[in-house]
Amino acid sequence: MIAEVLPHTSYLAAGFAMNLIISAIAMGVGTIIGMGFGRLRHGGVTLLDAPSRLATNICRNVPSFVLLFYMASMIPSELDLGGNIYPVPLWIKASLALIFPVIGFCSDQSLGYFQQRAAGSPGARETFVIAWTQYFLIIIMASATASVIGANEIVGRANTVISQQSDDRLMLGIYLYVSLWFLASGLLVSGVVKAVLKYGPKVE
Repeated sequence: MIAEVLPHTSYLAAGFAMNLIISAIAMGVGTIIGMGFGRLRHGGVTLLDAPSRLATNICRNVPSFVLLFYMASMIPSELDLGGNIYPVPLWIKASLALIFPVIGFCSDQSLGYFQQRAAGSPGARETFVIAWTQYFLIIIMASATASVIGANEIVGRANTVISQQSDDRLMLGIYLYVSLWFLASGLLVSGVVKAVLKYGPKVE
């Protein structure tokens, strides 16, 4: 089984790169917007606090799986800009769907961070970074759901490999191999973040 799975490594690796791109976009954009909402909620200005809390609640409570199908259905597959046709890749739609839960999460976490800093509590930075890292790993796992709309990521490619083979035993090997990619990425990200927190500058 190993001999049958390993030849597909480069093909699956290219798909996993797409998972990482989807996750990085979702976490990057979602973190910026979410921290903006958190800052507004912490500012004490009622006019800004209420809309920020409402936006946070919406982003936090709408299932990303539902958003995935919504983005796939509502966003056109092509855009006509000045007479030029530009395709809208499915991975972009998947990234947009995952941005929303990240916004809700980062809004809540950053609010706690700003409150801890204002109170002079130690460890505010470390608490935020650890929570952010854990959620990043969740988003990497969630990026696999992009396969249901046809995004060309690792699970979709694994299904393609399986469909091209006549041996059903390959399914177990391929999915196990794909799981190891996610496990390895989680361990790598966690290790890097722990090293940064341990040896990096202690700045709140």
